Amino acid sequence: MRQILIAILVFIIPLYTLGQSQNLKGKVVDVRNSEGIASASIQLIDTEISAQTDSLGFFDFQVPQQSEYKVRISHVSFINQVVSIESNDYTVIQLQVDNLLLQQVDVSGQTDYLPKNGLQKIEPLSVNETATPFNEFNQLLTTLPGVVSNNELSSSYAVRGGNFDENLVYVNGMEIYRPFLVRAGQQEGLSFINPDLVGNIEFSAGGWEAKYGDKLSSNLLIDYKKTEETEGNVNVGLLGASGYLSAQFNEKDNLLLGLRYKNAKYLFNTFETSGEYLPRFLDFQAFYNYRFSDKTTLDLLAVFAQNDYRVEPASRETDFGSFQEKLRFFVVYEGAESLSYRSFQGGARLRHLFTDNFRTSVILSAFSTSEYEYINTEGFYRLCDVDRDLSSDTFDQCISLQGIGANYNYARNFLYAQVAQAIIRNDWQIRNDQLLAFGLEYKKQFVNDYLDEYEFRDSADFAQVNRVINQDNNLEATFANVYVQHEWQINNRHSLNSGLRFNYGSNTEEWLLSPRVQYQVKLHSDKSGQFNFSTGIYRQFPFYRELRDFSGNITPDVRAQSALHFVATYSKNVELWERPFQLNSSLYYKHLYNIIPFDVDNIRIRYRPELSADGYAYGADFRFSGEFIPDMESWFSLGLLSTREDVQEDNRGYIRRPTDQMVTGSIFFQDNFINDPSLKVNLKLQIGSGLPFGPPNSLESRNIFTGEWYRRMDVGFSKQFMGDKIQNLEYIDSFWIGLDVLNVLGVTNTISYSWIEDVNAQTFAVPNSLSARFLNLKGIVKF
Repeated sequence: MRQILIAILVFIIPLYTLGQSQNLKGKVVDVRNSEGIASASIQLIDTEISAQTDSLGFFDFQVPQQSEYKVRISHVSFINQVVSIESNDYTVIQLQVDNLLLQQVDVSGQTDYLPKNGLQKIEPLSVNETATPFNEFNQLLTTLPGVVSNNELSSSYAVRGGNFDENLVYVNGMEIYRPFLVRAGQQEGLSFINPDLVGNIEFSAGGWEAKYGDKLSSNLLIDYKKTEETEGNVNVGLLGASGYLSAQFNEKDNLLLGLRYKNAKYLFNTFETSGEYLPRFLDFQAFYNYRFSDKTTLDLLAVFAQNDYRVEPASRETDFGSFQEKLRFFVVYEGAESLSYRSFQGGARLRHLFTDNFRTSVILSAFSTSEYEYINTEGFYRLCDVDRDLSSDTFDQCISLQGIGANYNYARNFLYAQVAQAIIRNDWQIRNDQLLAFGLEYKKQFVNDYLDEYEFRDSADFAQVNRVINQDNNLEATFANVYVQHEWQINNRHSLNSGLRFNYGSNTEEWLLSPRVQYQVKLHSDKSGQFNFSTGIYRQFPFYRELRDFSGNITPDVRAQSALHFVATYSKNVELWERPFQLNSSLYYKHLYNIIPFDVDNIRIRYRPELSADGYAYGADFRFSGEFIPDMESWFSLGLLSTREDVQEDNRGYIRRPTDQMVTGSIFFQDNFINDPSLKVNLKLQIGSGLPFGPPNSLESRNIFTGEWYRRMDVGFSKQFMGDKIQNLEYIDSFWIGLDVLNVLGVTNTISYSWIEDVNAQTFAVPNSLSARFLNLKGIVKF
């Protein structure tokens, strides 16, 4: 009997032990500064058990009980490691920065990372090796679902029915601002973000967490990189040049310098309006990081931009209408227009780890801009019918005059603005599975805007003054908010993030609450899928631009715009052809209230603060990305959208908003030659249905027409030389040369309309077109 009991115990005890589990705990840190690494993947070798670190780098998850564990630690910006962990030990795992990854510099979806708290992590990809006119970061961002831009000359973008002013952008924790007076894409300088300096990117098209700010549409988080070796590049092309240098003076610091120059004169000469274009845009950025100790670091950022745009238009000829009924608009110009603005933005971020569980960041930043706008142009135009009879001797010539007249524009505008901001962020790991974040923000803005402009038109035998503005505005406002949020990793599959923002704006004298919640669950046995549901209220206090009406007057009684978001997202990692792919799909609904109606003219947003409206936006976004070609990321995106607004003053009910682009699609595809992988080709295709528009200064006719579809394809070819082919060049790491064919299909896309009246008092909308087909040659030297 005793032997039987011993045999039973010998058999049962191992089974019992096998069924036991315990928690594997630890922290993943950056070897350079011992700061926790968020969203690092922890995979138990030879099992399907995995977890991710929280925002401070901690991990805690259940594993079968055994004496030792072998785990793989991976992260997009660090070198992967396989380590052994003893049972019941609290382990700190140090990761080395993957410098090879950090040398690449723009935007591509990462296929093995699932979104967290409404933020999609984006892996840097070299924008210099893609077909874009000015190597702009946002040109690839607009190929993501829900992100739209119908102007290749501009870095502005709209998200899910919002406008260009509704997007939050943070660089190293500092909020970024756009210029105020720019009217058209060709007048816009370089975007703030220097792609050569980018290290980490996260983006949300809606439903982001409470610790990030108060705008209606999207949130983009950029962190500039830190490198451990001296490196750099020089980029020269027909449309500009740029240079980048990274240097490390000792083990505690790192300096990044970036200089960009843009001169688009050759591209602007493809416009319908011929003339003398003199665009010069310059941008200098410096980012310095210093590590006082393993617990304290300091980031300094300084950016200076000088942008000058001058054009002396000579003439313009535009054909529009159908093949059977074609009209020709011809203008001869006198005069010139000039735009100049200089901006400075800088700040500091001090981060200190008080304990292993508590970290504080203090961010101080300032923005200053001086903008001048001088216009003194007169255009003498004629509008005529064009002969479309193929058998006629006058085919494609004017046969009858519909209208003749002159248009005169005058402006002497000056704007000076300053914004100062202070932010304190705190993260407290109260338990291994719970993180408490809280902080406060304070912002002060001052704007002085002097407007002196008028326009008149001499048409159909009478002169009509269309606009007279003479205004001197001074605006000072204070904004403050406090936020608190709680992040709870319920178990290996479920997590919940809930938070609250308490906001105040002195210009509207409102105190507002903004609750936000994100729920996330891992799906499938291997946790390769994920479902996210996010909801919350997002506020946008009116800045200066929202308060200024068409006449230049400030409207004082304007409430903060608000949006209630509902976003459901499903993400799935799959493996096809032994390569990684990811499917992302989102359904969303936004209830908009107290919104300010606006019109879009090229890239200028003209608000109507004297009106009040409610509205909505709903739709679906889809994206499929992965390595269709090994080691090269490509993706396909599709967006469906409907957005409407009900302006109380016009009694028309719900009408289309200016950003109601119902269908958008994009493709970004990369390939290389089998016999020569260093010879590559990339293709970027964007399509979008027509946007609504209407005649100016007519409330009853707002957005009653629909424009043409936007269609654009850019193709880039590149060849890289490296290794033994350039071994005699001691300091050169690689040399790259590329040829871009921009707007390869030669499609004439319309960005806005000029309204002309004929002799019968009939009004015509004359389309203003974007750039034509253009070849751009560029080269990069990396060292």
